[in-house]
Amino acid sequence: MTIALSTLIQEFEEFIEALPVISAADAGSNATKIVDAVLSIYGDGYFNDYFVYVLTGLALGDIRQVEDFDKATTTIDPYVDFSDAVAAGDDYEIHKNNPDAIKRALNDALVSIYPKLYRKIIFETLGQDDLVNNAAAAQAVVEVTDDTLFFVGQVVTVTDDNDSEELTILSIAAATNKLTMTANLTNAYTTAANAKVVCQSGKFFNLGAAIGNARVTGLFLKSDDESTRKRTPAFEIIQSLAGERQIYFHDHTVSVDDQTLVIEATAKLEAVSAPADPVTLEDRRVKLLYAEAAYHFYERQANEVSSGDWDRLKALATGYRRKVFDDYRHLWMPRITEIADISTDGD
Repeated sequence: MTIALSTLIQEFEEFIEALPVISAADAGSNATKIVDAVLSIYGDGYFNDYFVYVLTGLALGDIRQVEDFDKATTTIDPYVDFSDAVAAGDDYEIHKNNPDAIKRALNDALVSIYPKLYRKIIFETLGQDDLVNNAAAAQAVVEVTDDTLFFVGQVVTVTDDNDSEELTILSIAAATNKLTMTANLTNAYTTAANAKVVCQSGKFFNLGAAIGNARVTGLFLKSDDESTRKRTPAFEIIQSLAGERQIYFHDHTVSVDDQTLVIEATAKLEAVSAPADPVTLEDRRVKLLYAEAAYHFYERQANEVSSGDWDRLKALATGYRRKVFDDYRHLWMPRITEIADISTDGD
């Protein structure tokens, strides 16, 4: 499942028992204030020095500290105006803690929690990529979706349902995903006819941007639609002289034309910035992320306060770090799924 940053921030504050107010602006709101009748239950000045986080509308993503809350008019006035007008119906939240600080803690946790938590990658297009535009004959350029799967000097086959030909890559324009060959195309190739570029048999293949710096944990041959593991070719991960991350088959050459190589890898969870940015994480593992984020959150706060609060914040940080290890251990403990009655009646 995926969880948006805005939801992560909400649930994180609930996790550390600092519940945010979640609401929508009323008419009368603008770039200098938020008006919301729902806030009438709170006392005058209740939200002073809290933080407003705008989730939708023209001021999307704005975080502003509250200068004053007026109960009589249910109006929030920020110290600094919003970047644009807040309109009726725009979603927003009020937080006791600065959402930017929470965001930093979450991003720190997304890095430090690896490999306890990770994003799994299954990649099935090693050494081949589709054309994104038709390629005319008598010219040397083809445009693919991901040029990082190829390297200069590599021998490839440009093919579609009608024709194919062998060519060598002369240069790669990374900004445009265009491969220039050492010779012009003899035939024309169309996306309607499933045009693609396929690497010739070899020992070296670029892992490409889809794998990036992820840790490759396995590779196998896909033998049917159910991805049955047929066998695992021996391989190692290397870096080319050009700095490209490659998979190297040292025992024999491998063909990607008549078989599908499936790569499994694990990567750090996605960094988040905008409210809608997602993190891919199973629901039962989310609290582990929050515990790690709470550790970073209170560690950072402890470095920014007077000595009187330092011990309290350090103790909170240490407690949450201990919870990370406890929760992680519980995630991997065997679970009872059935209890068998093996008792026997005595004579």
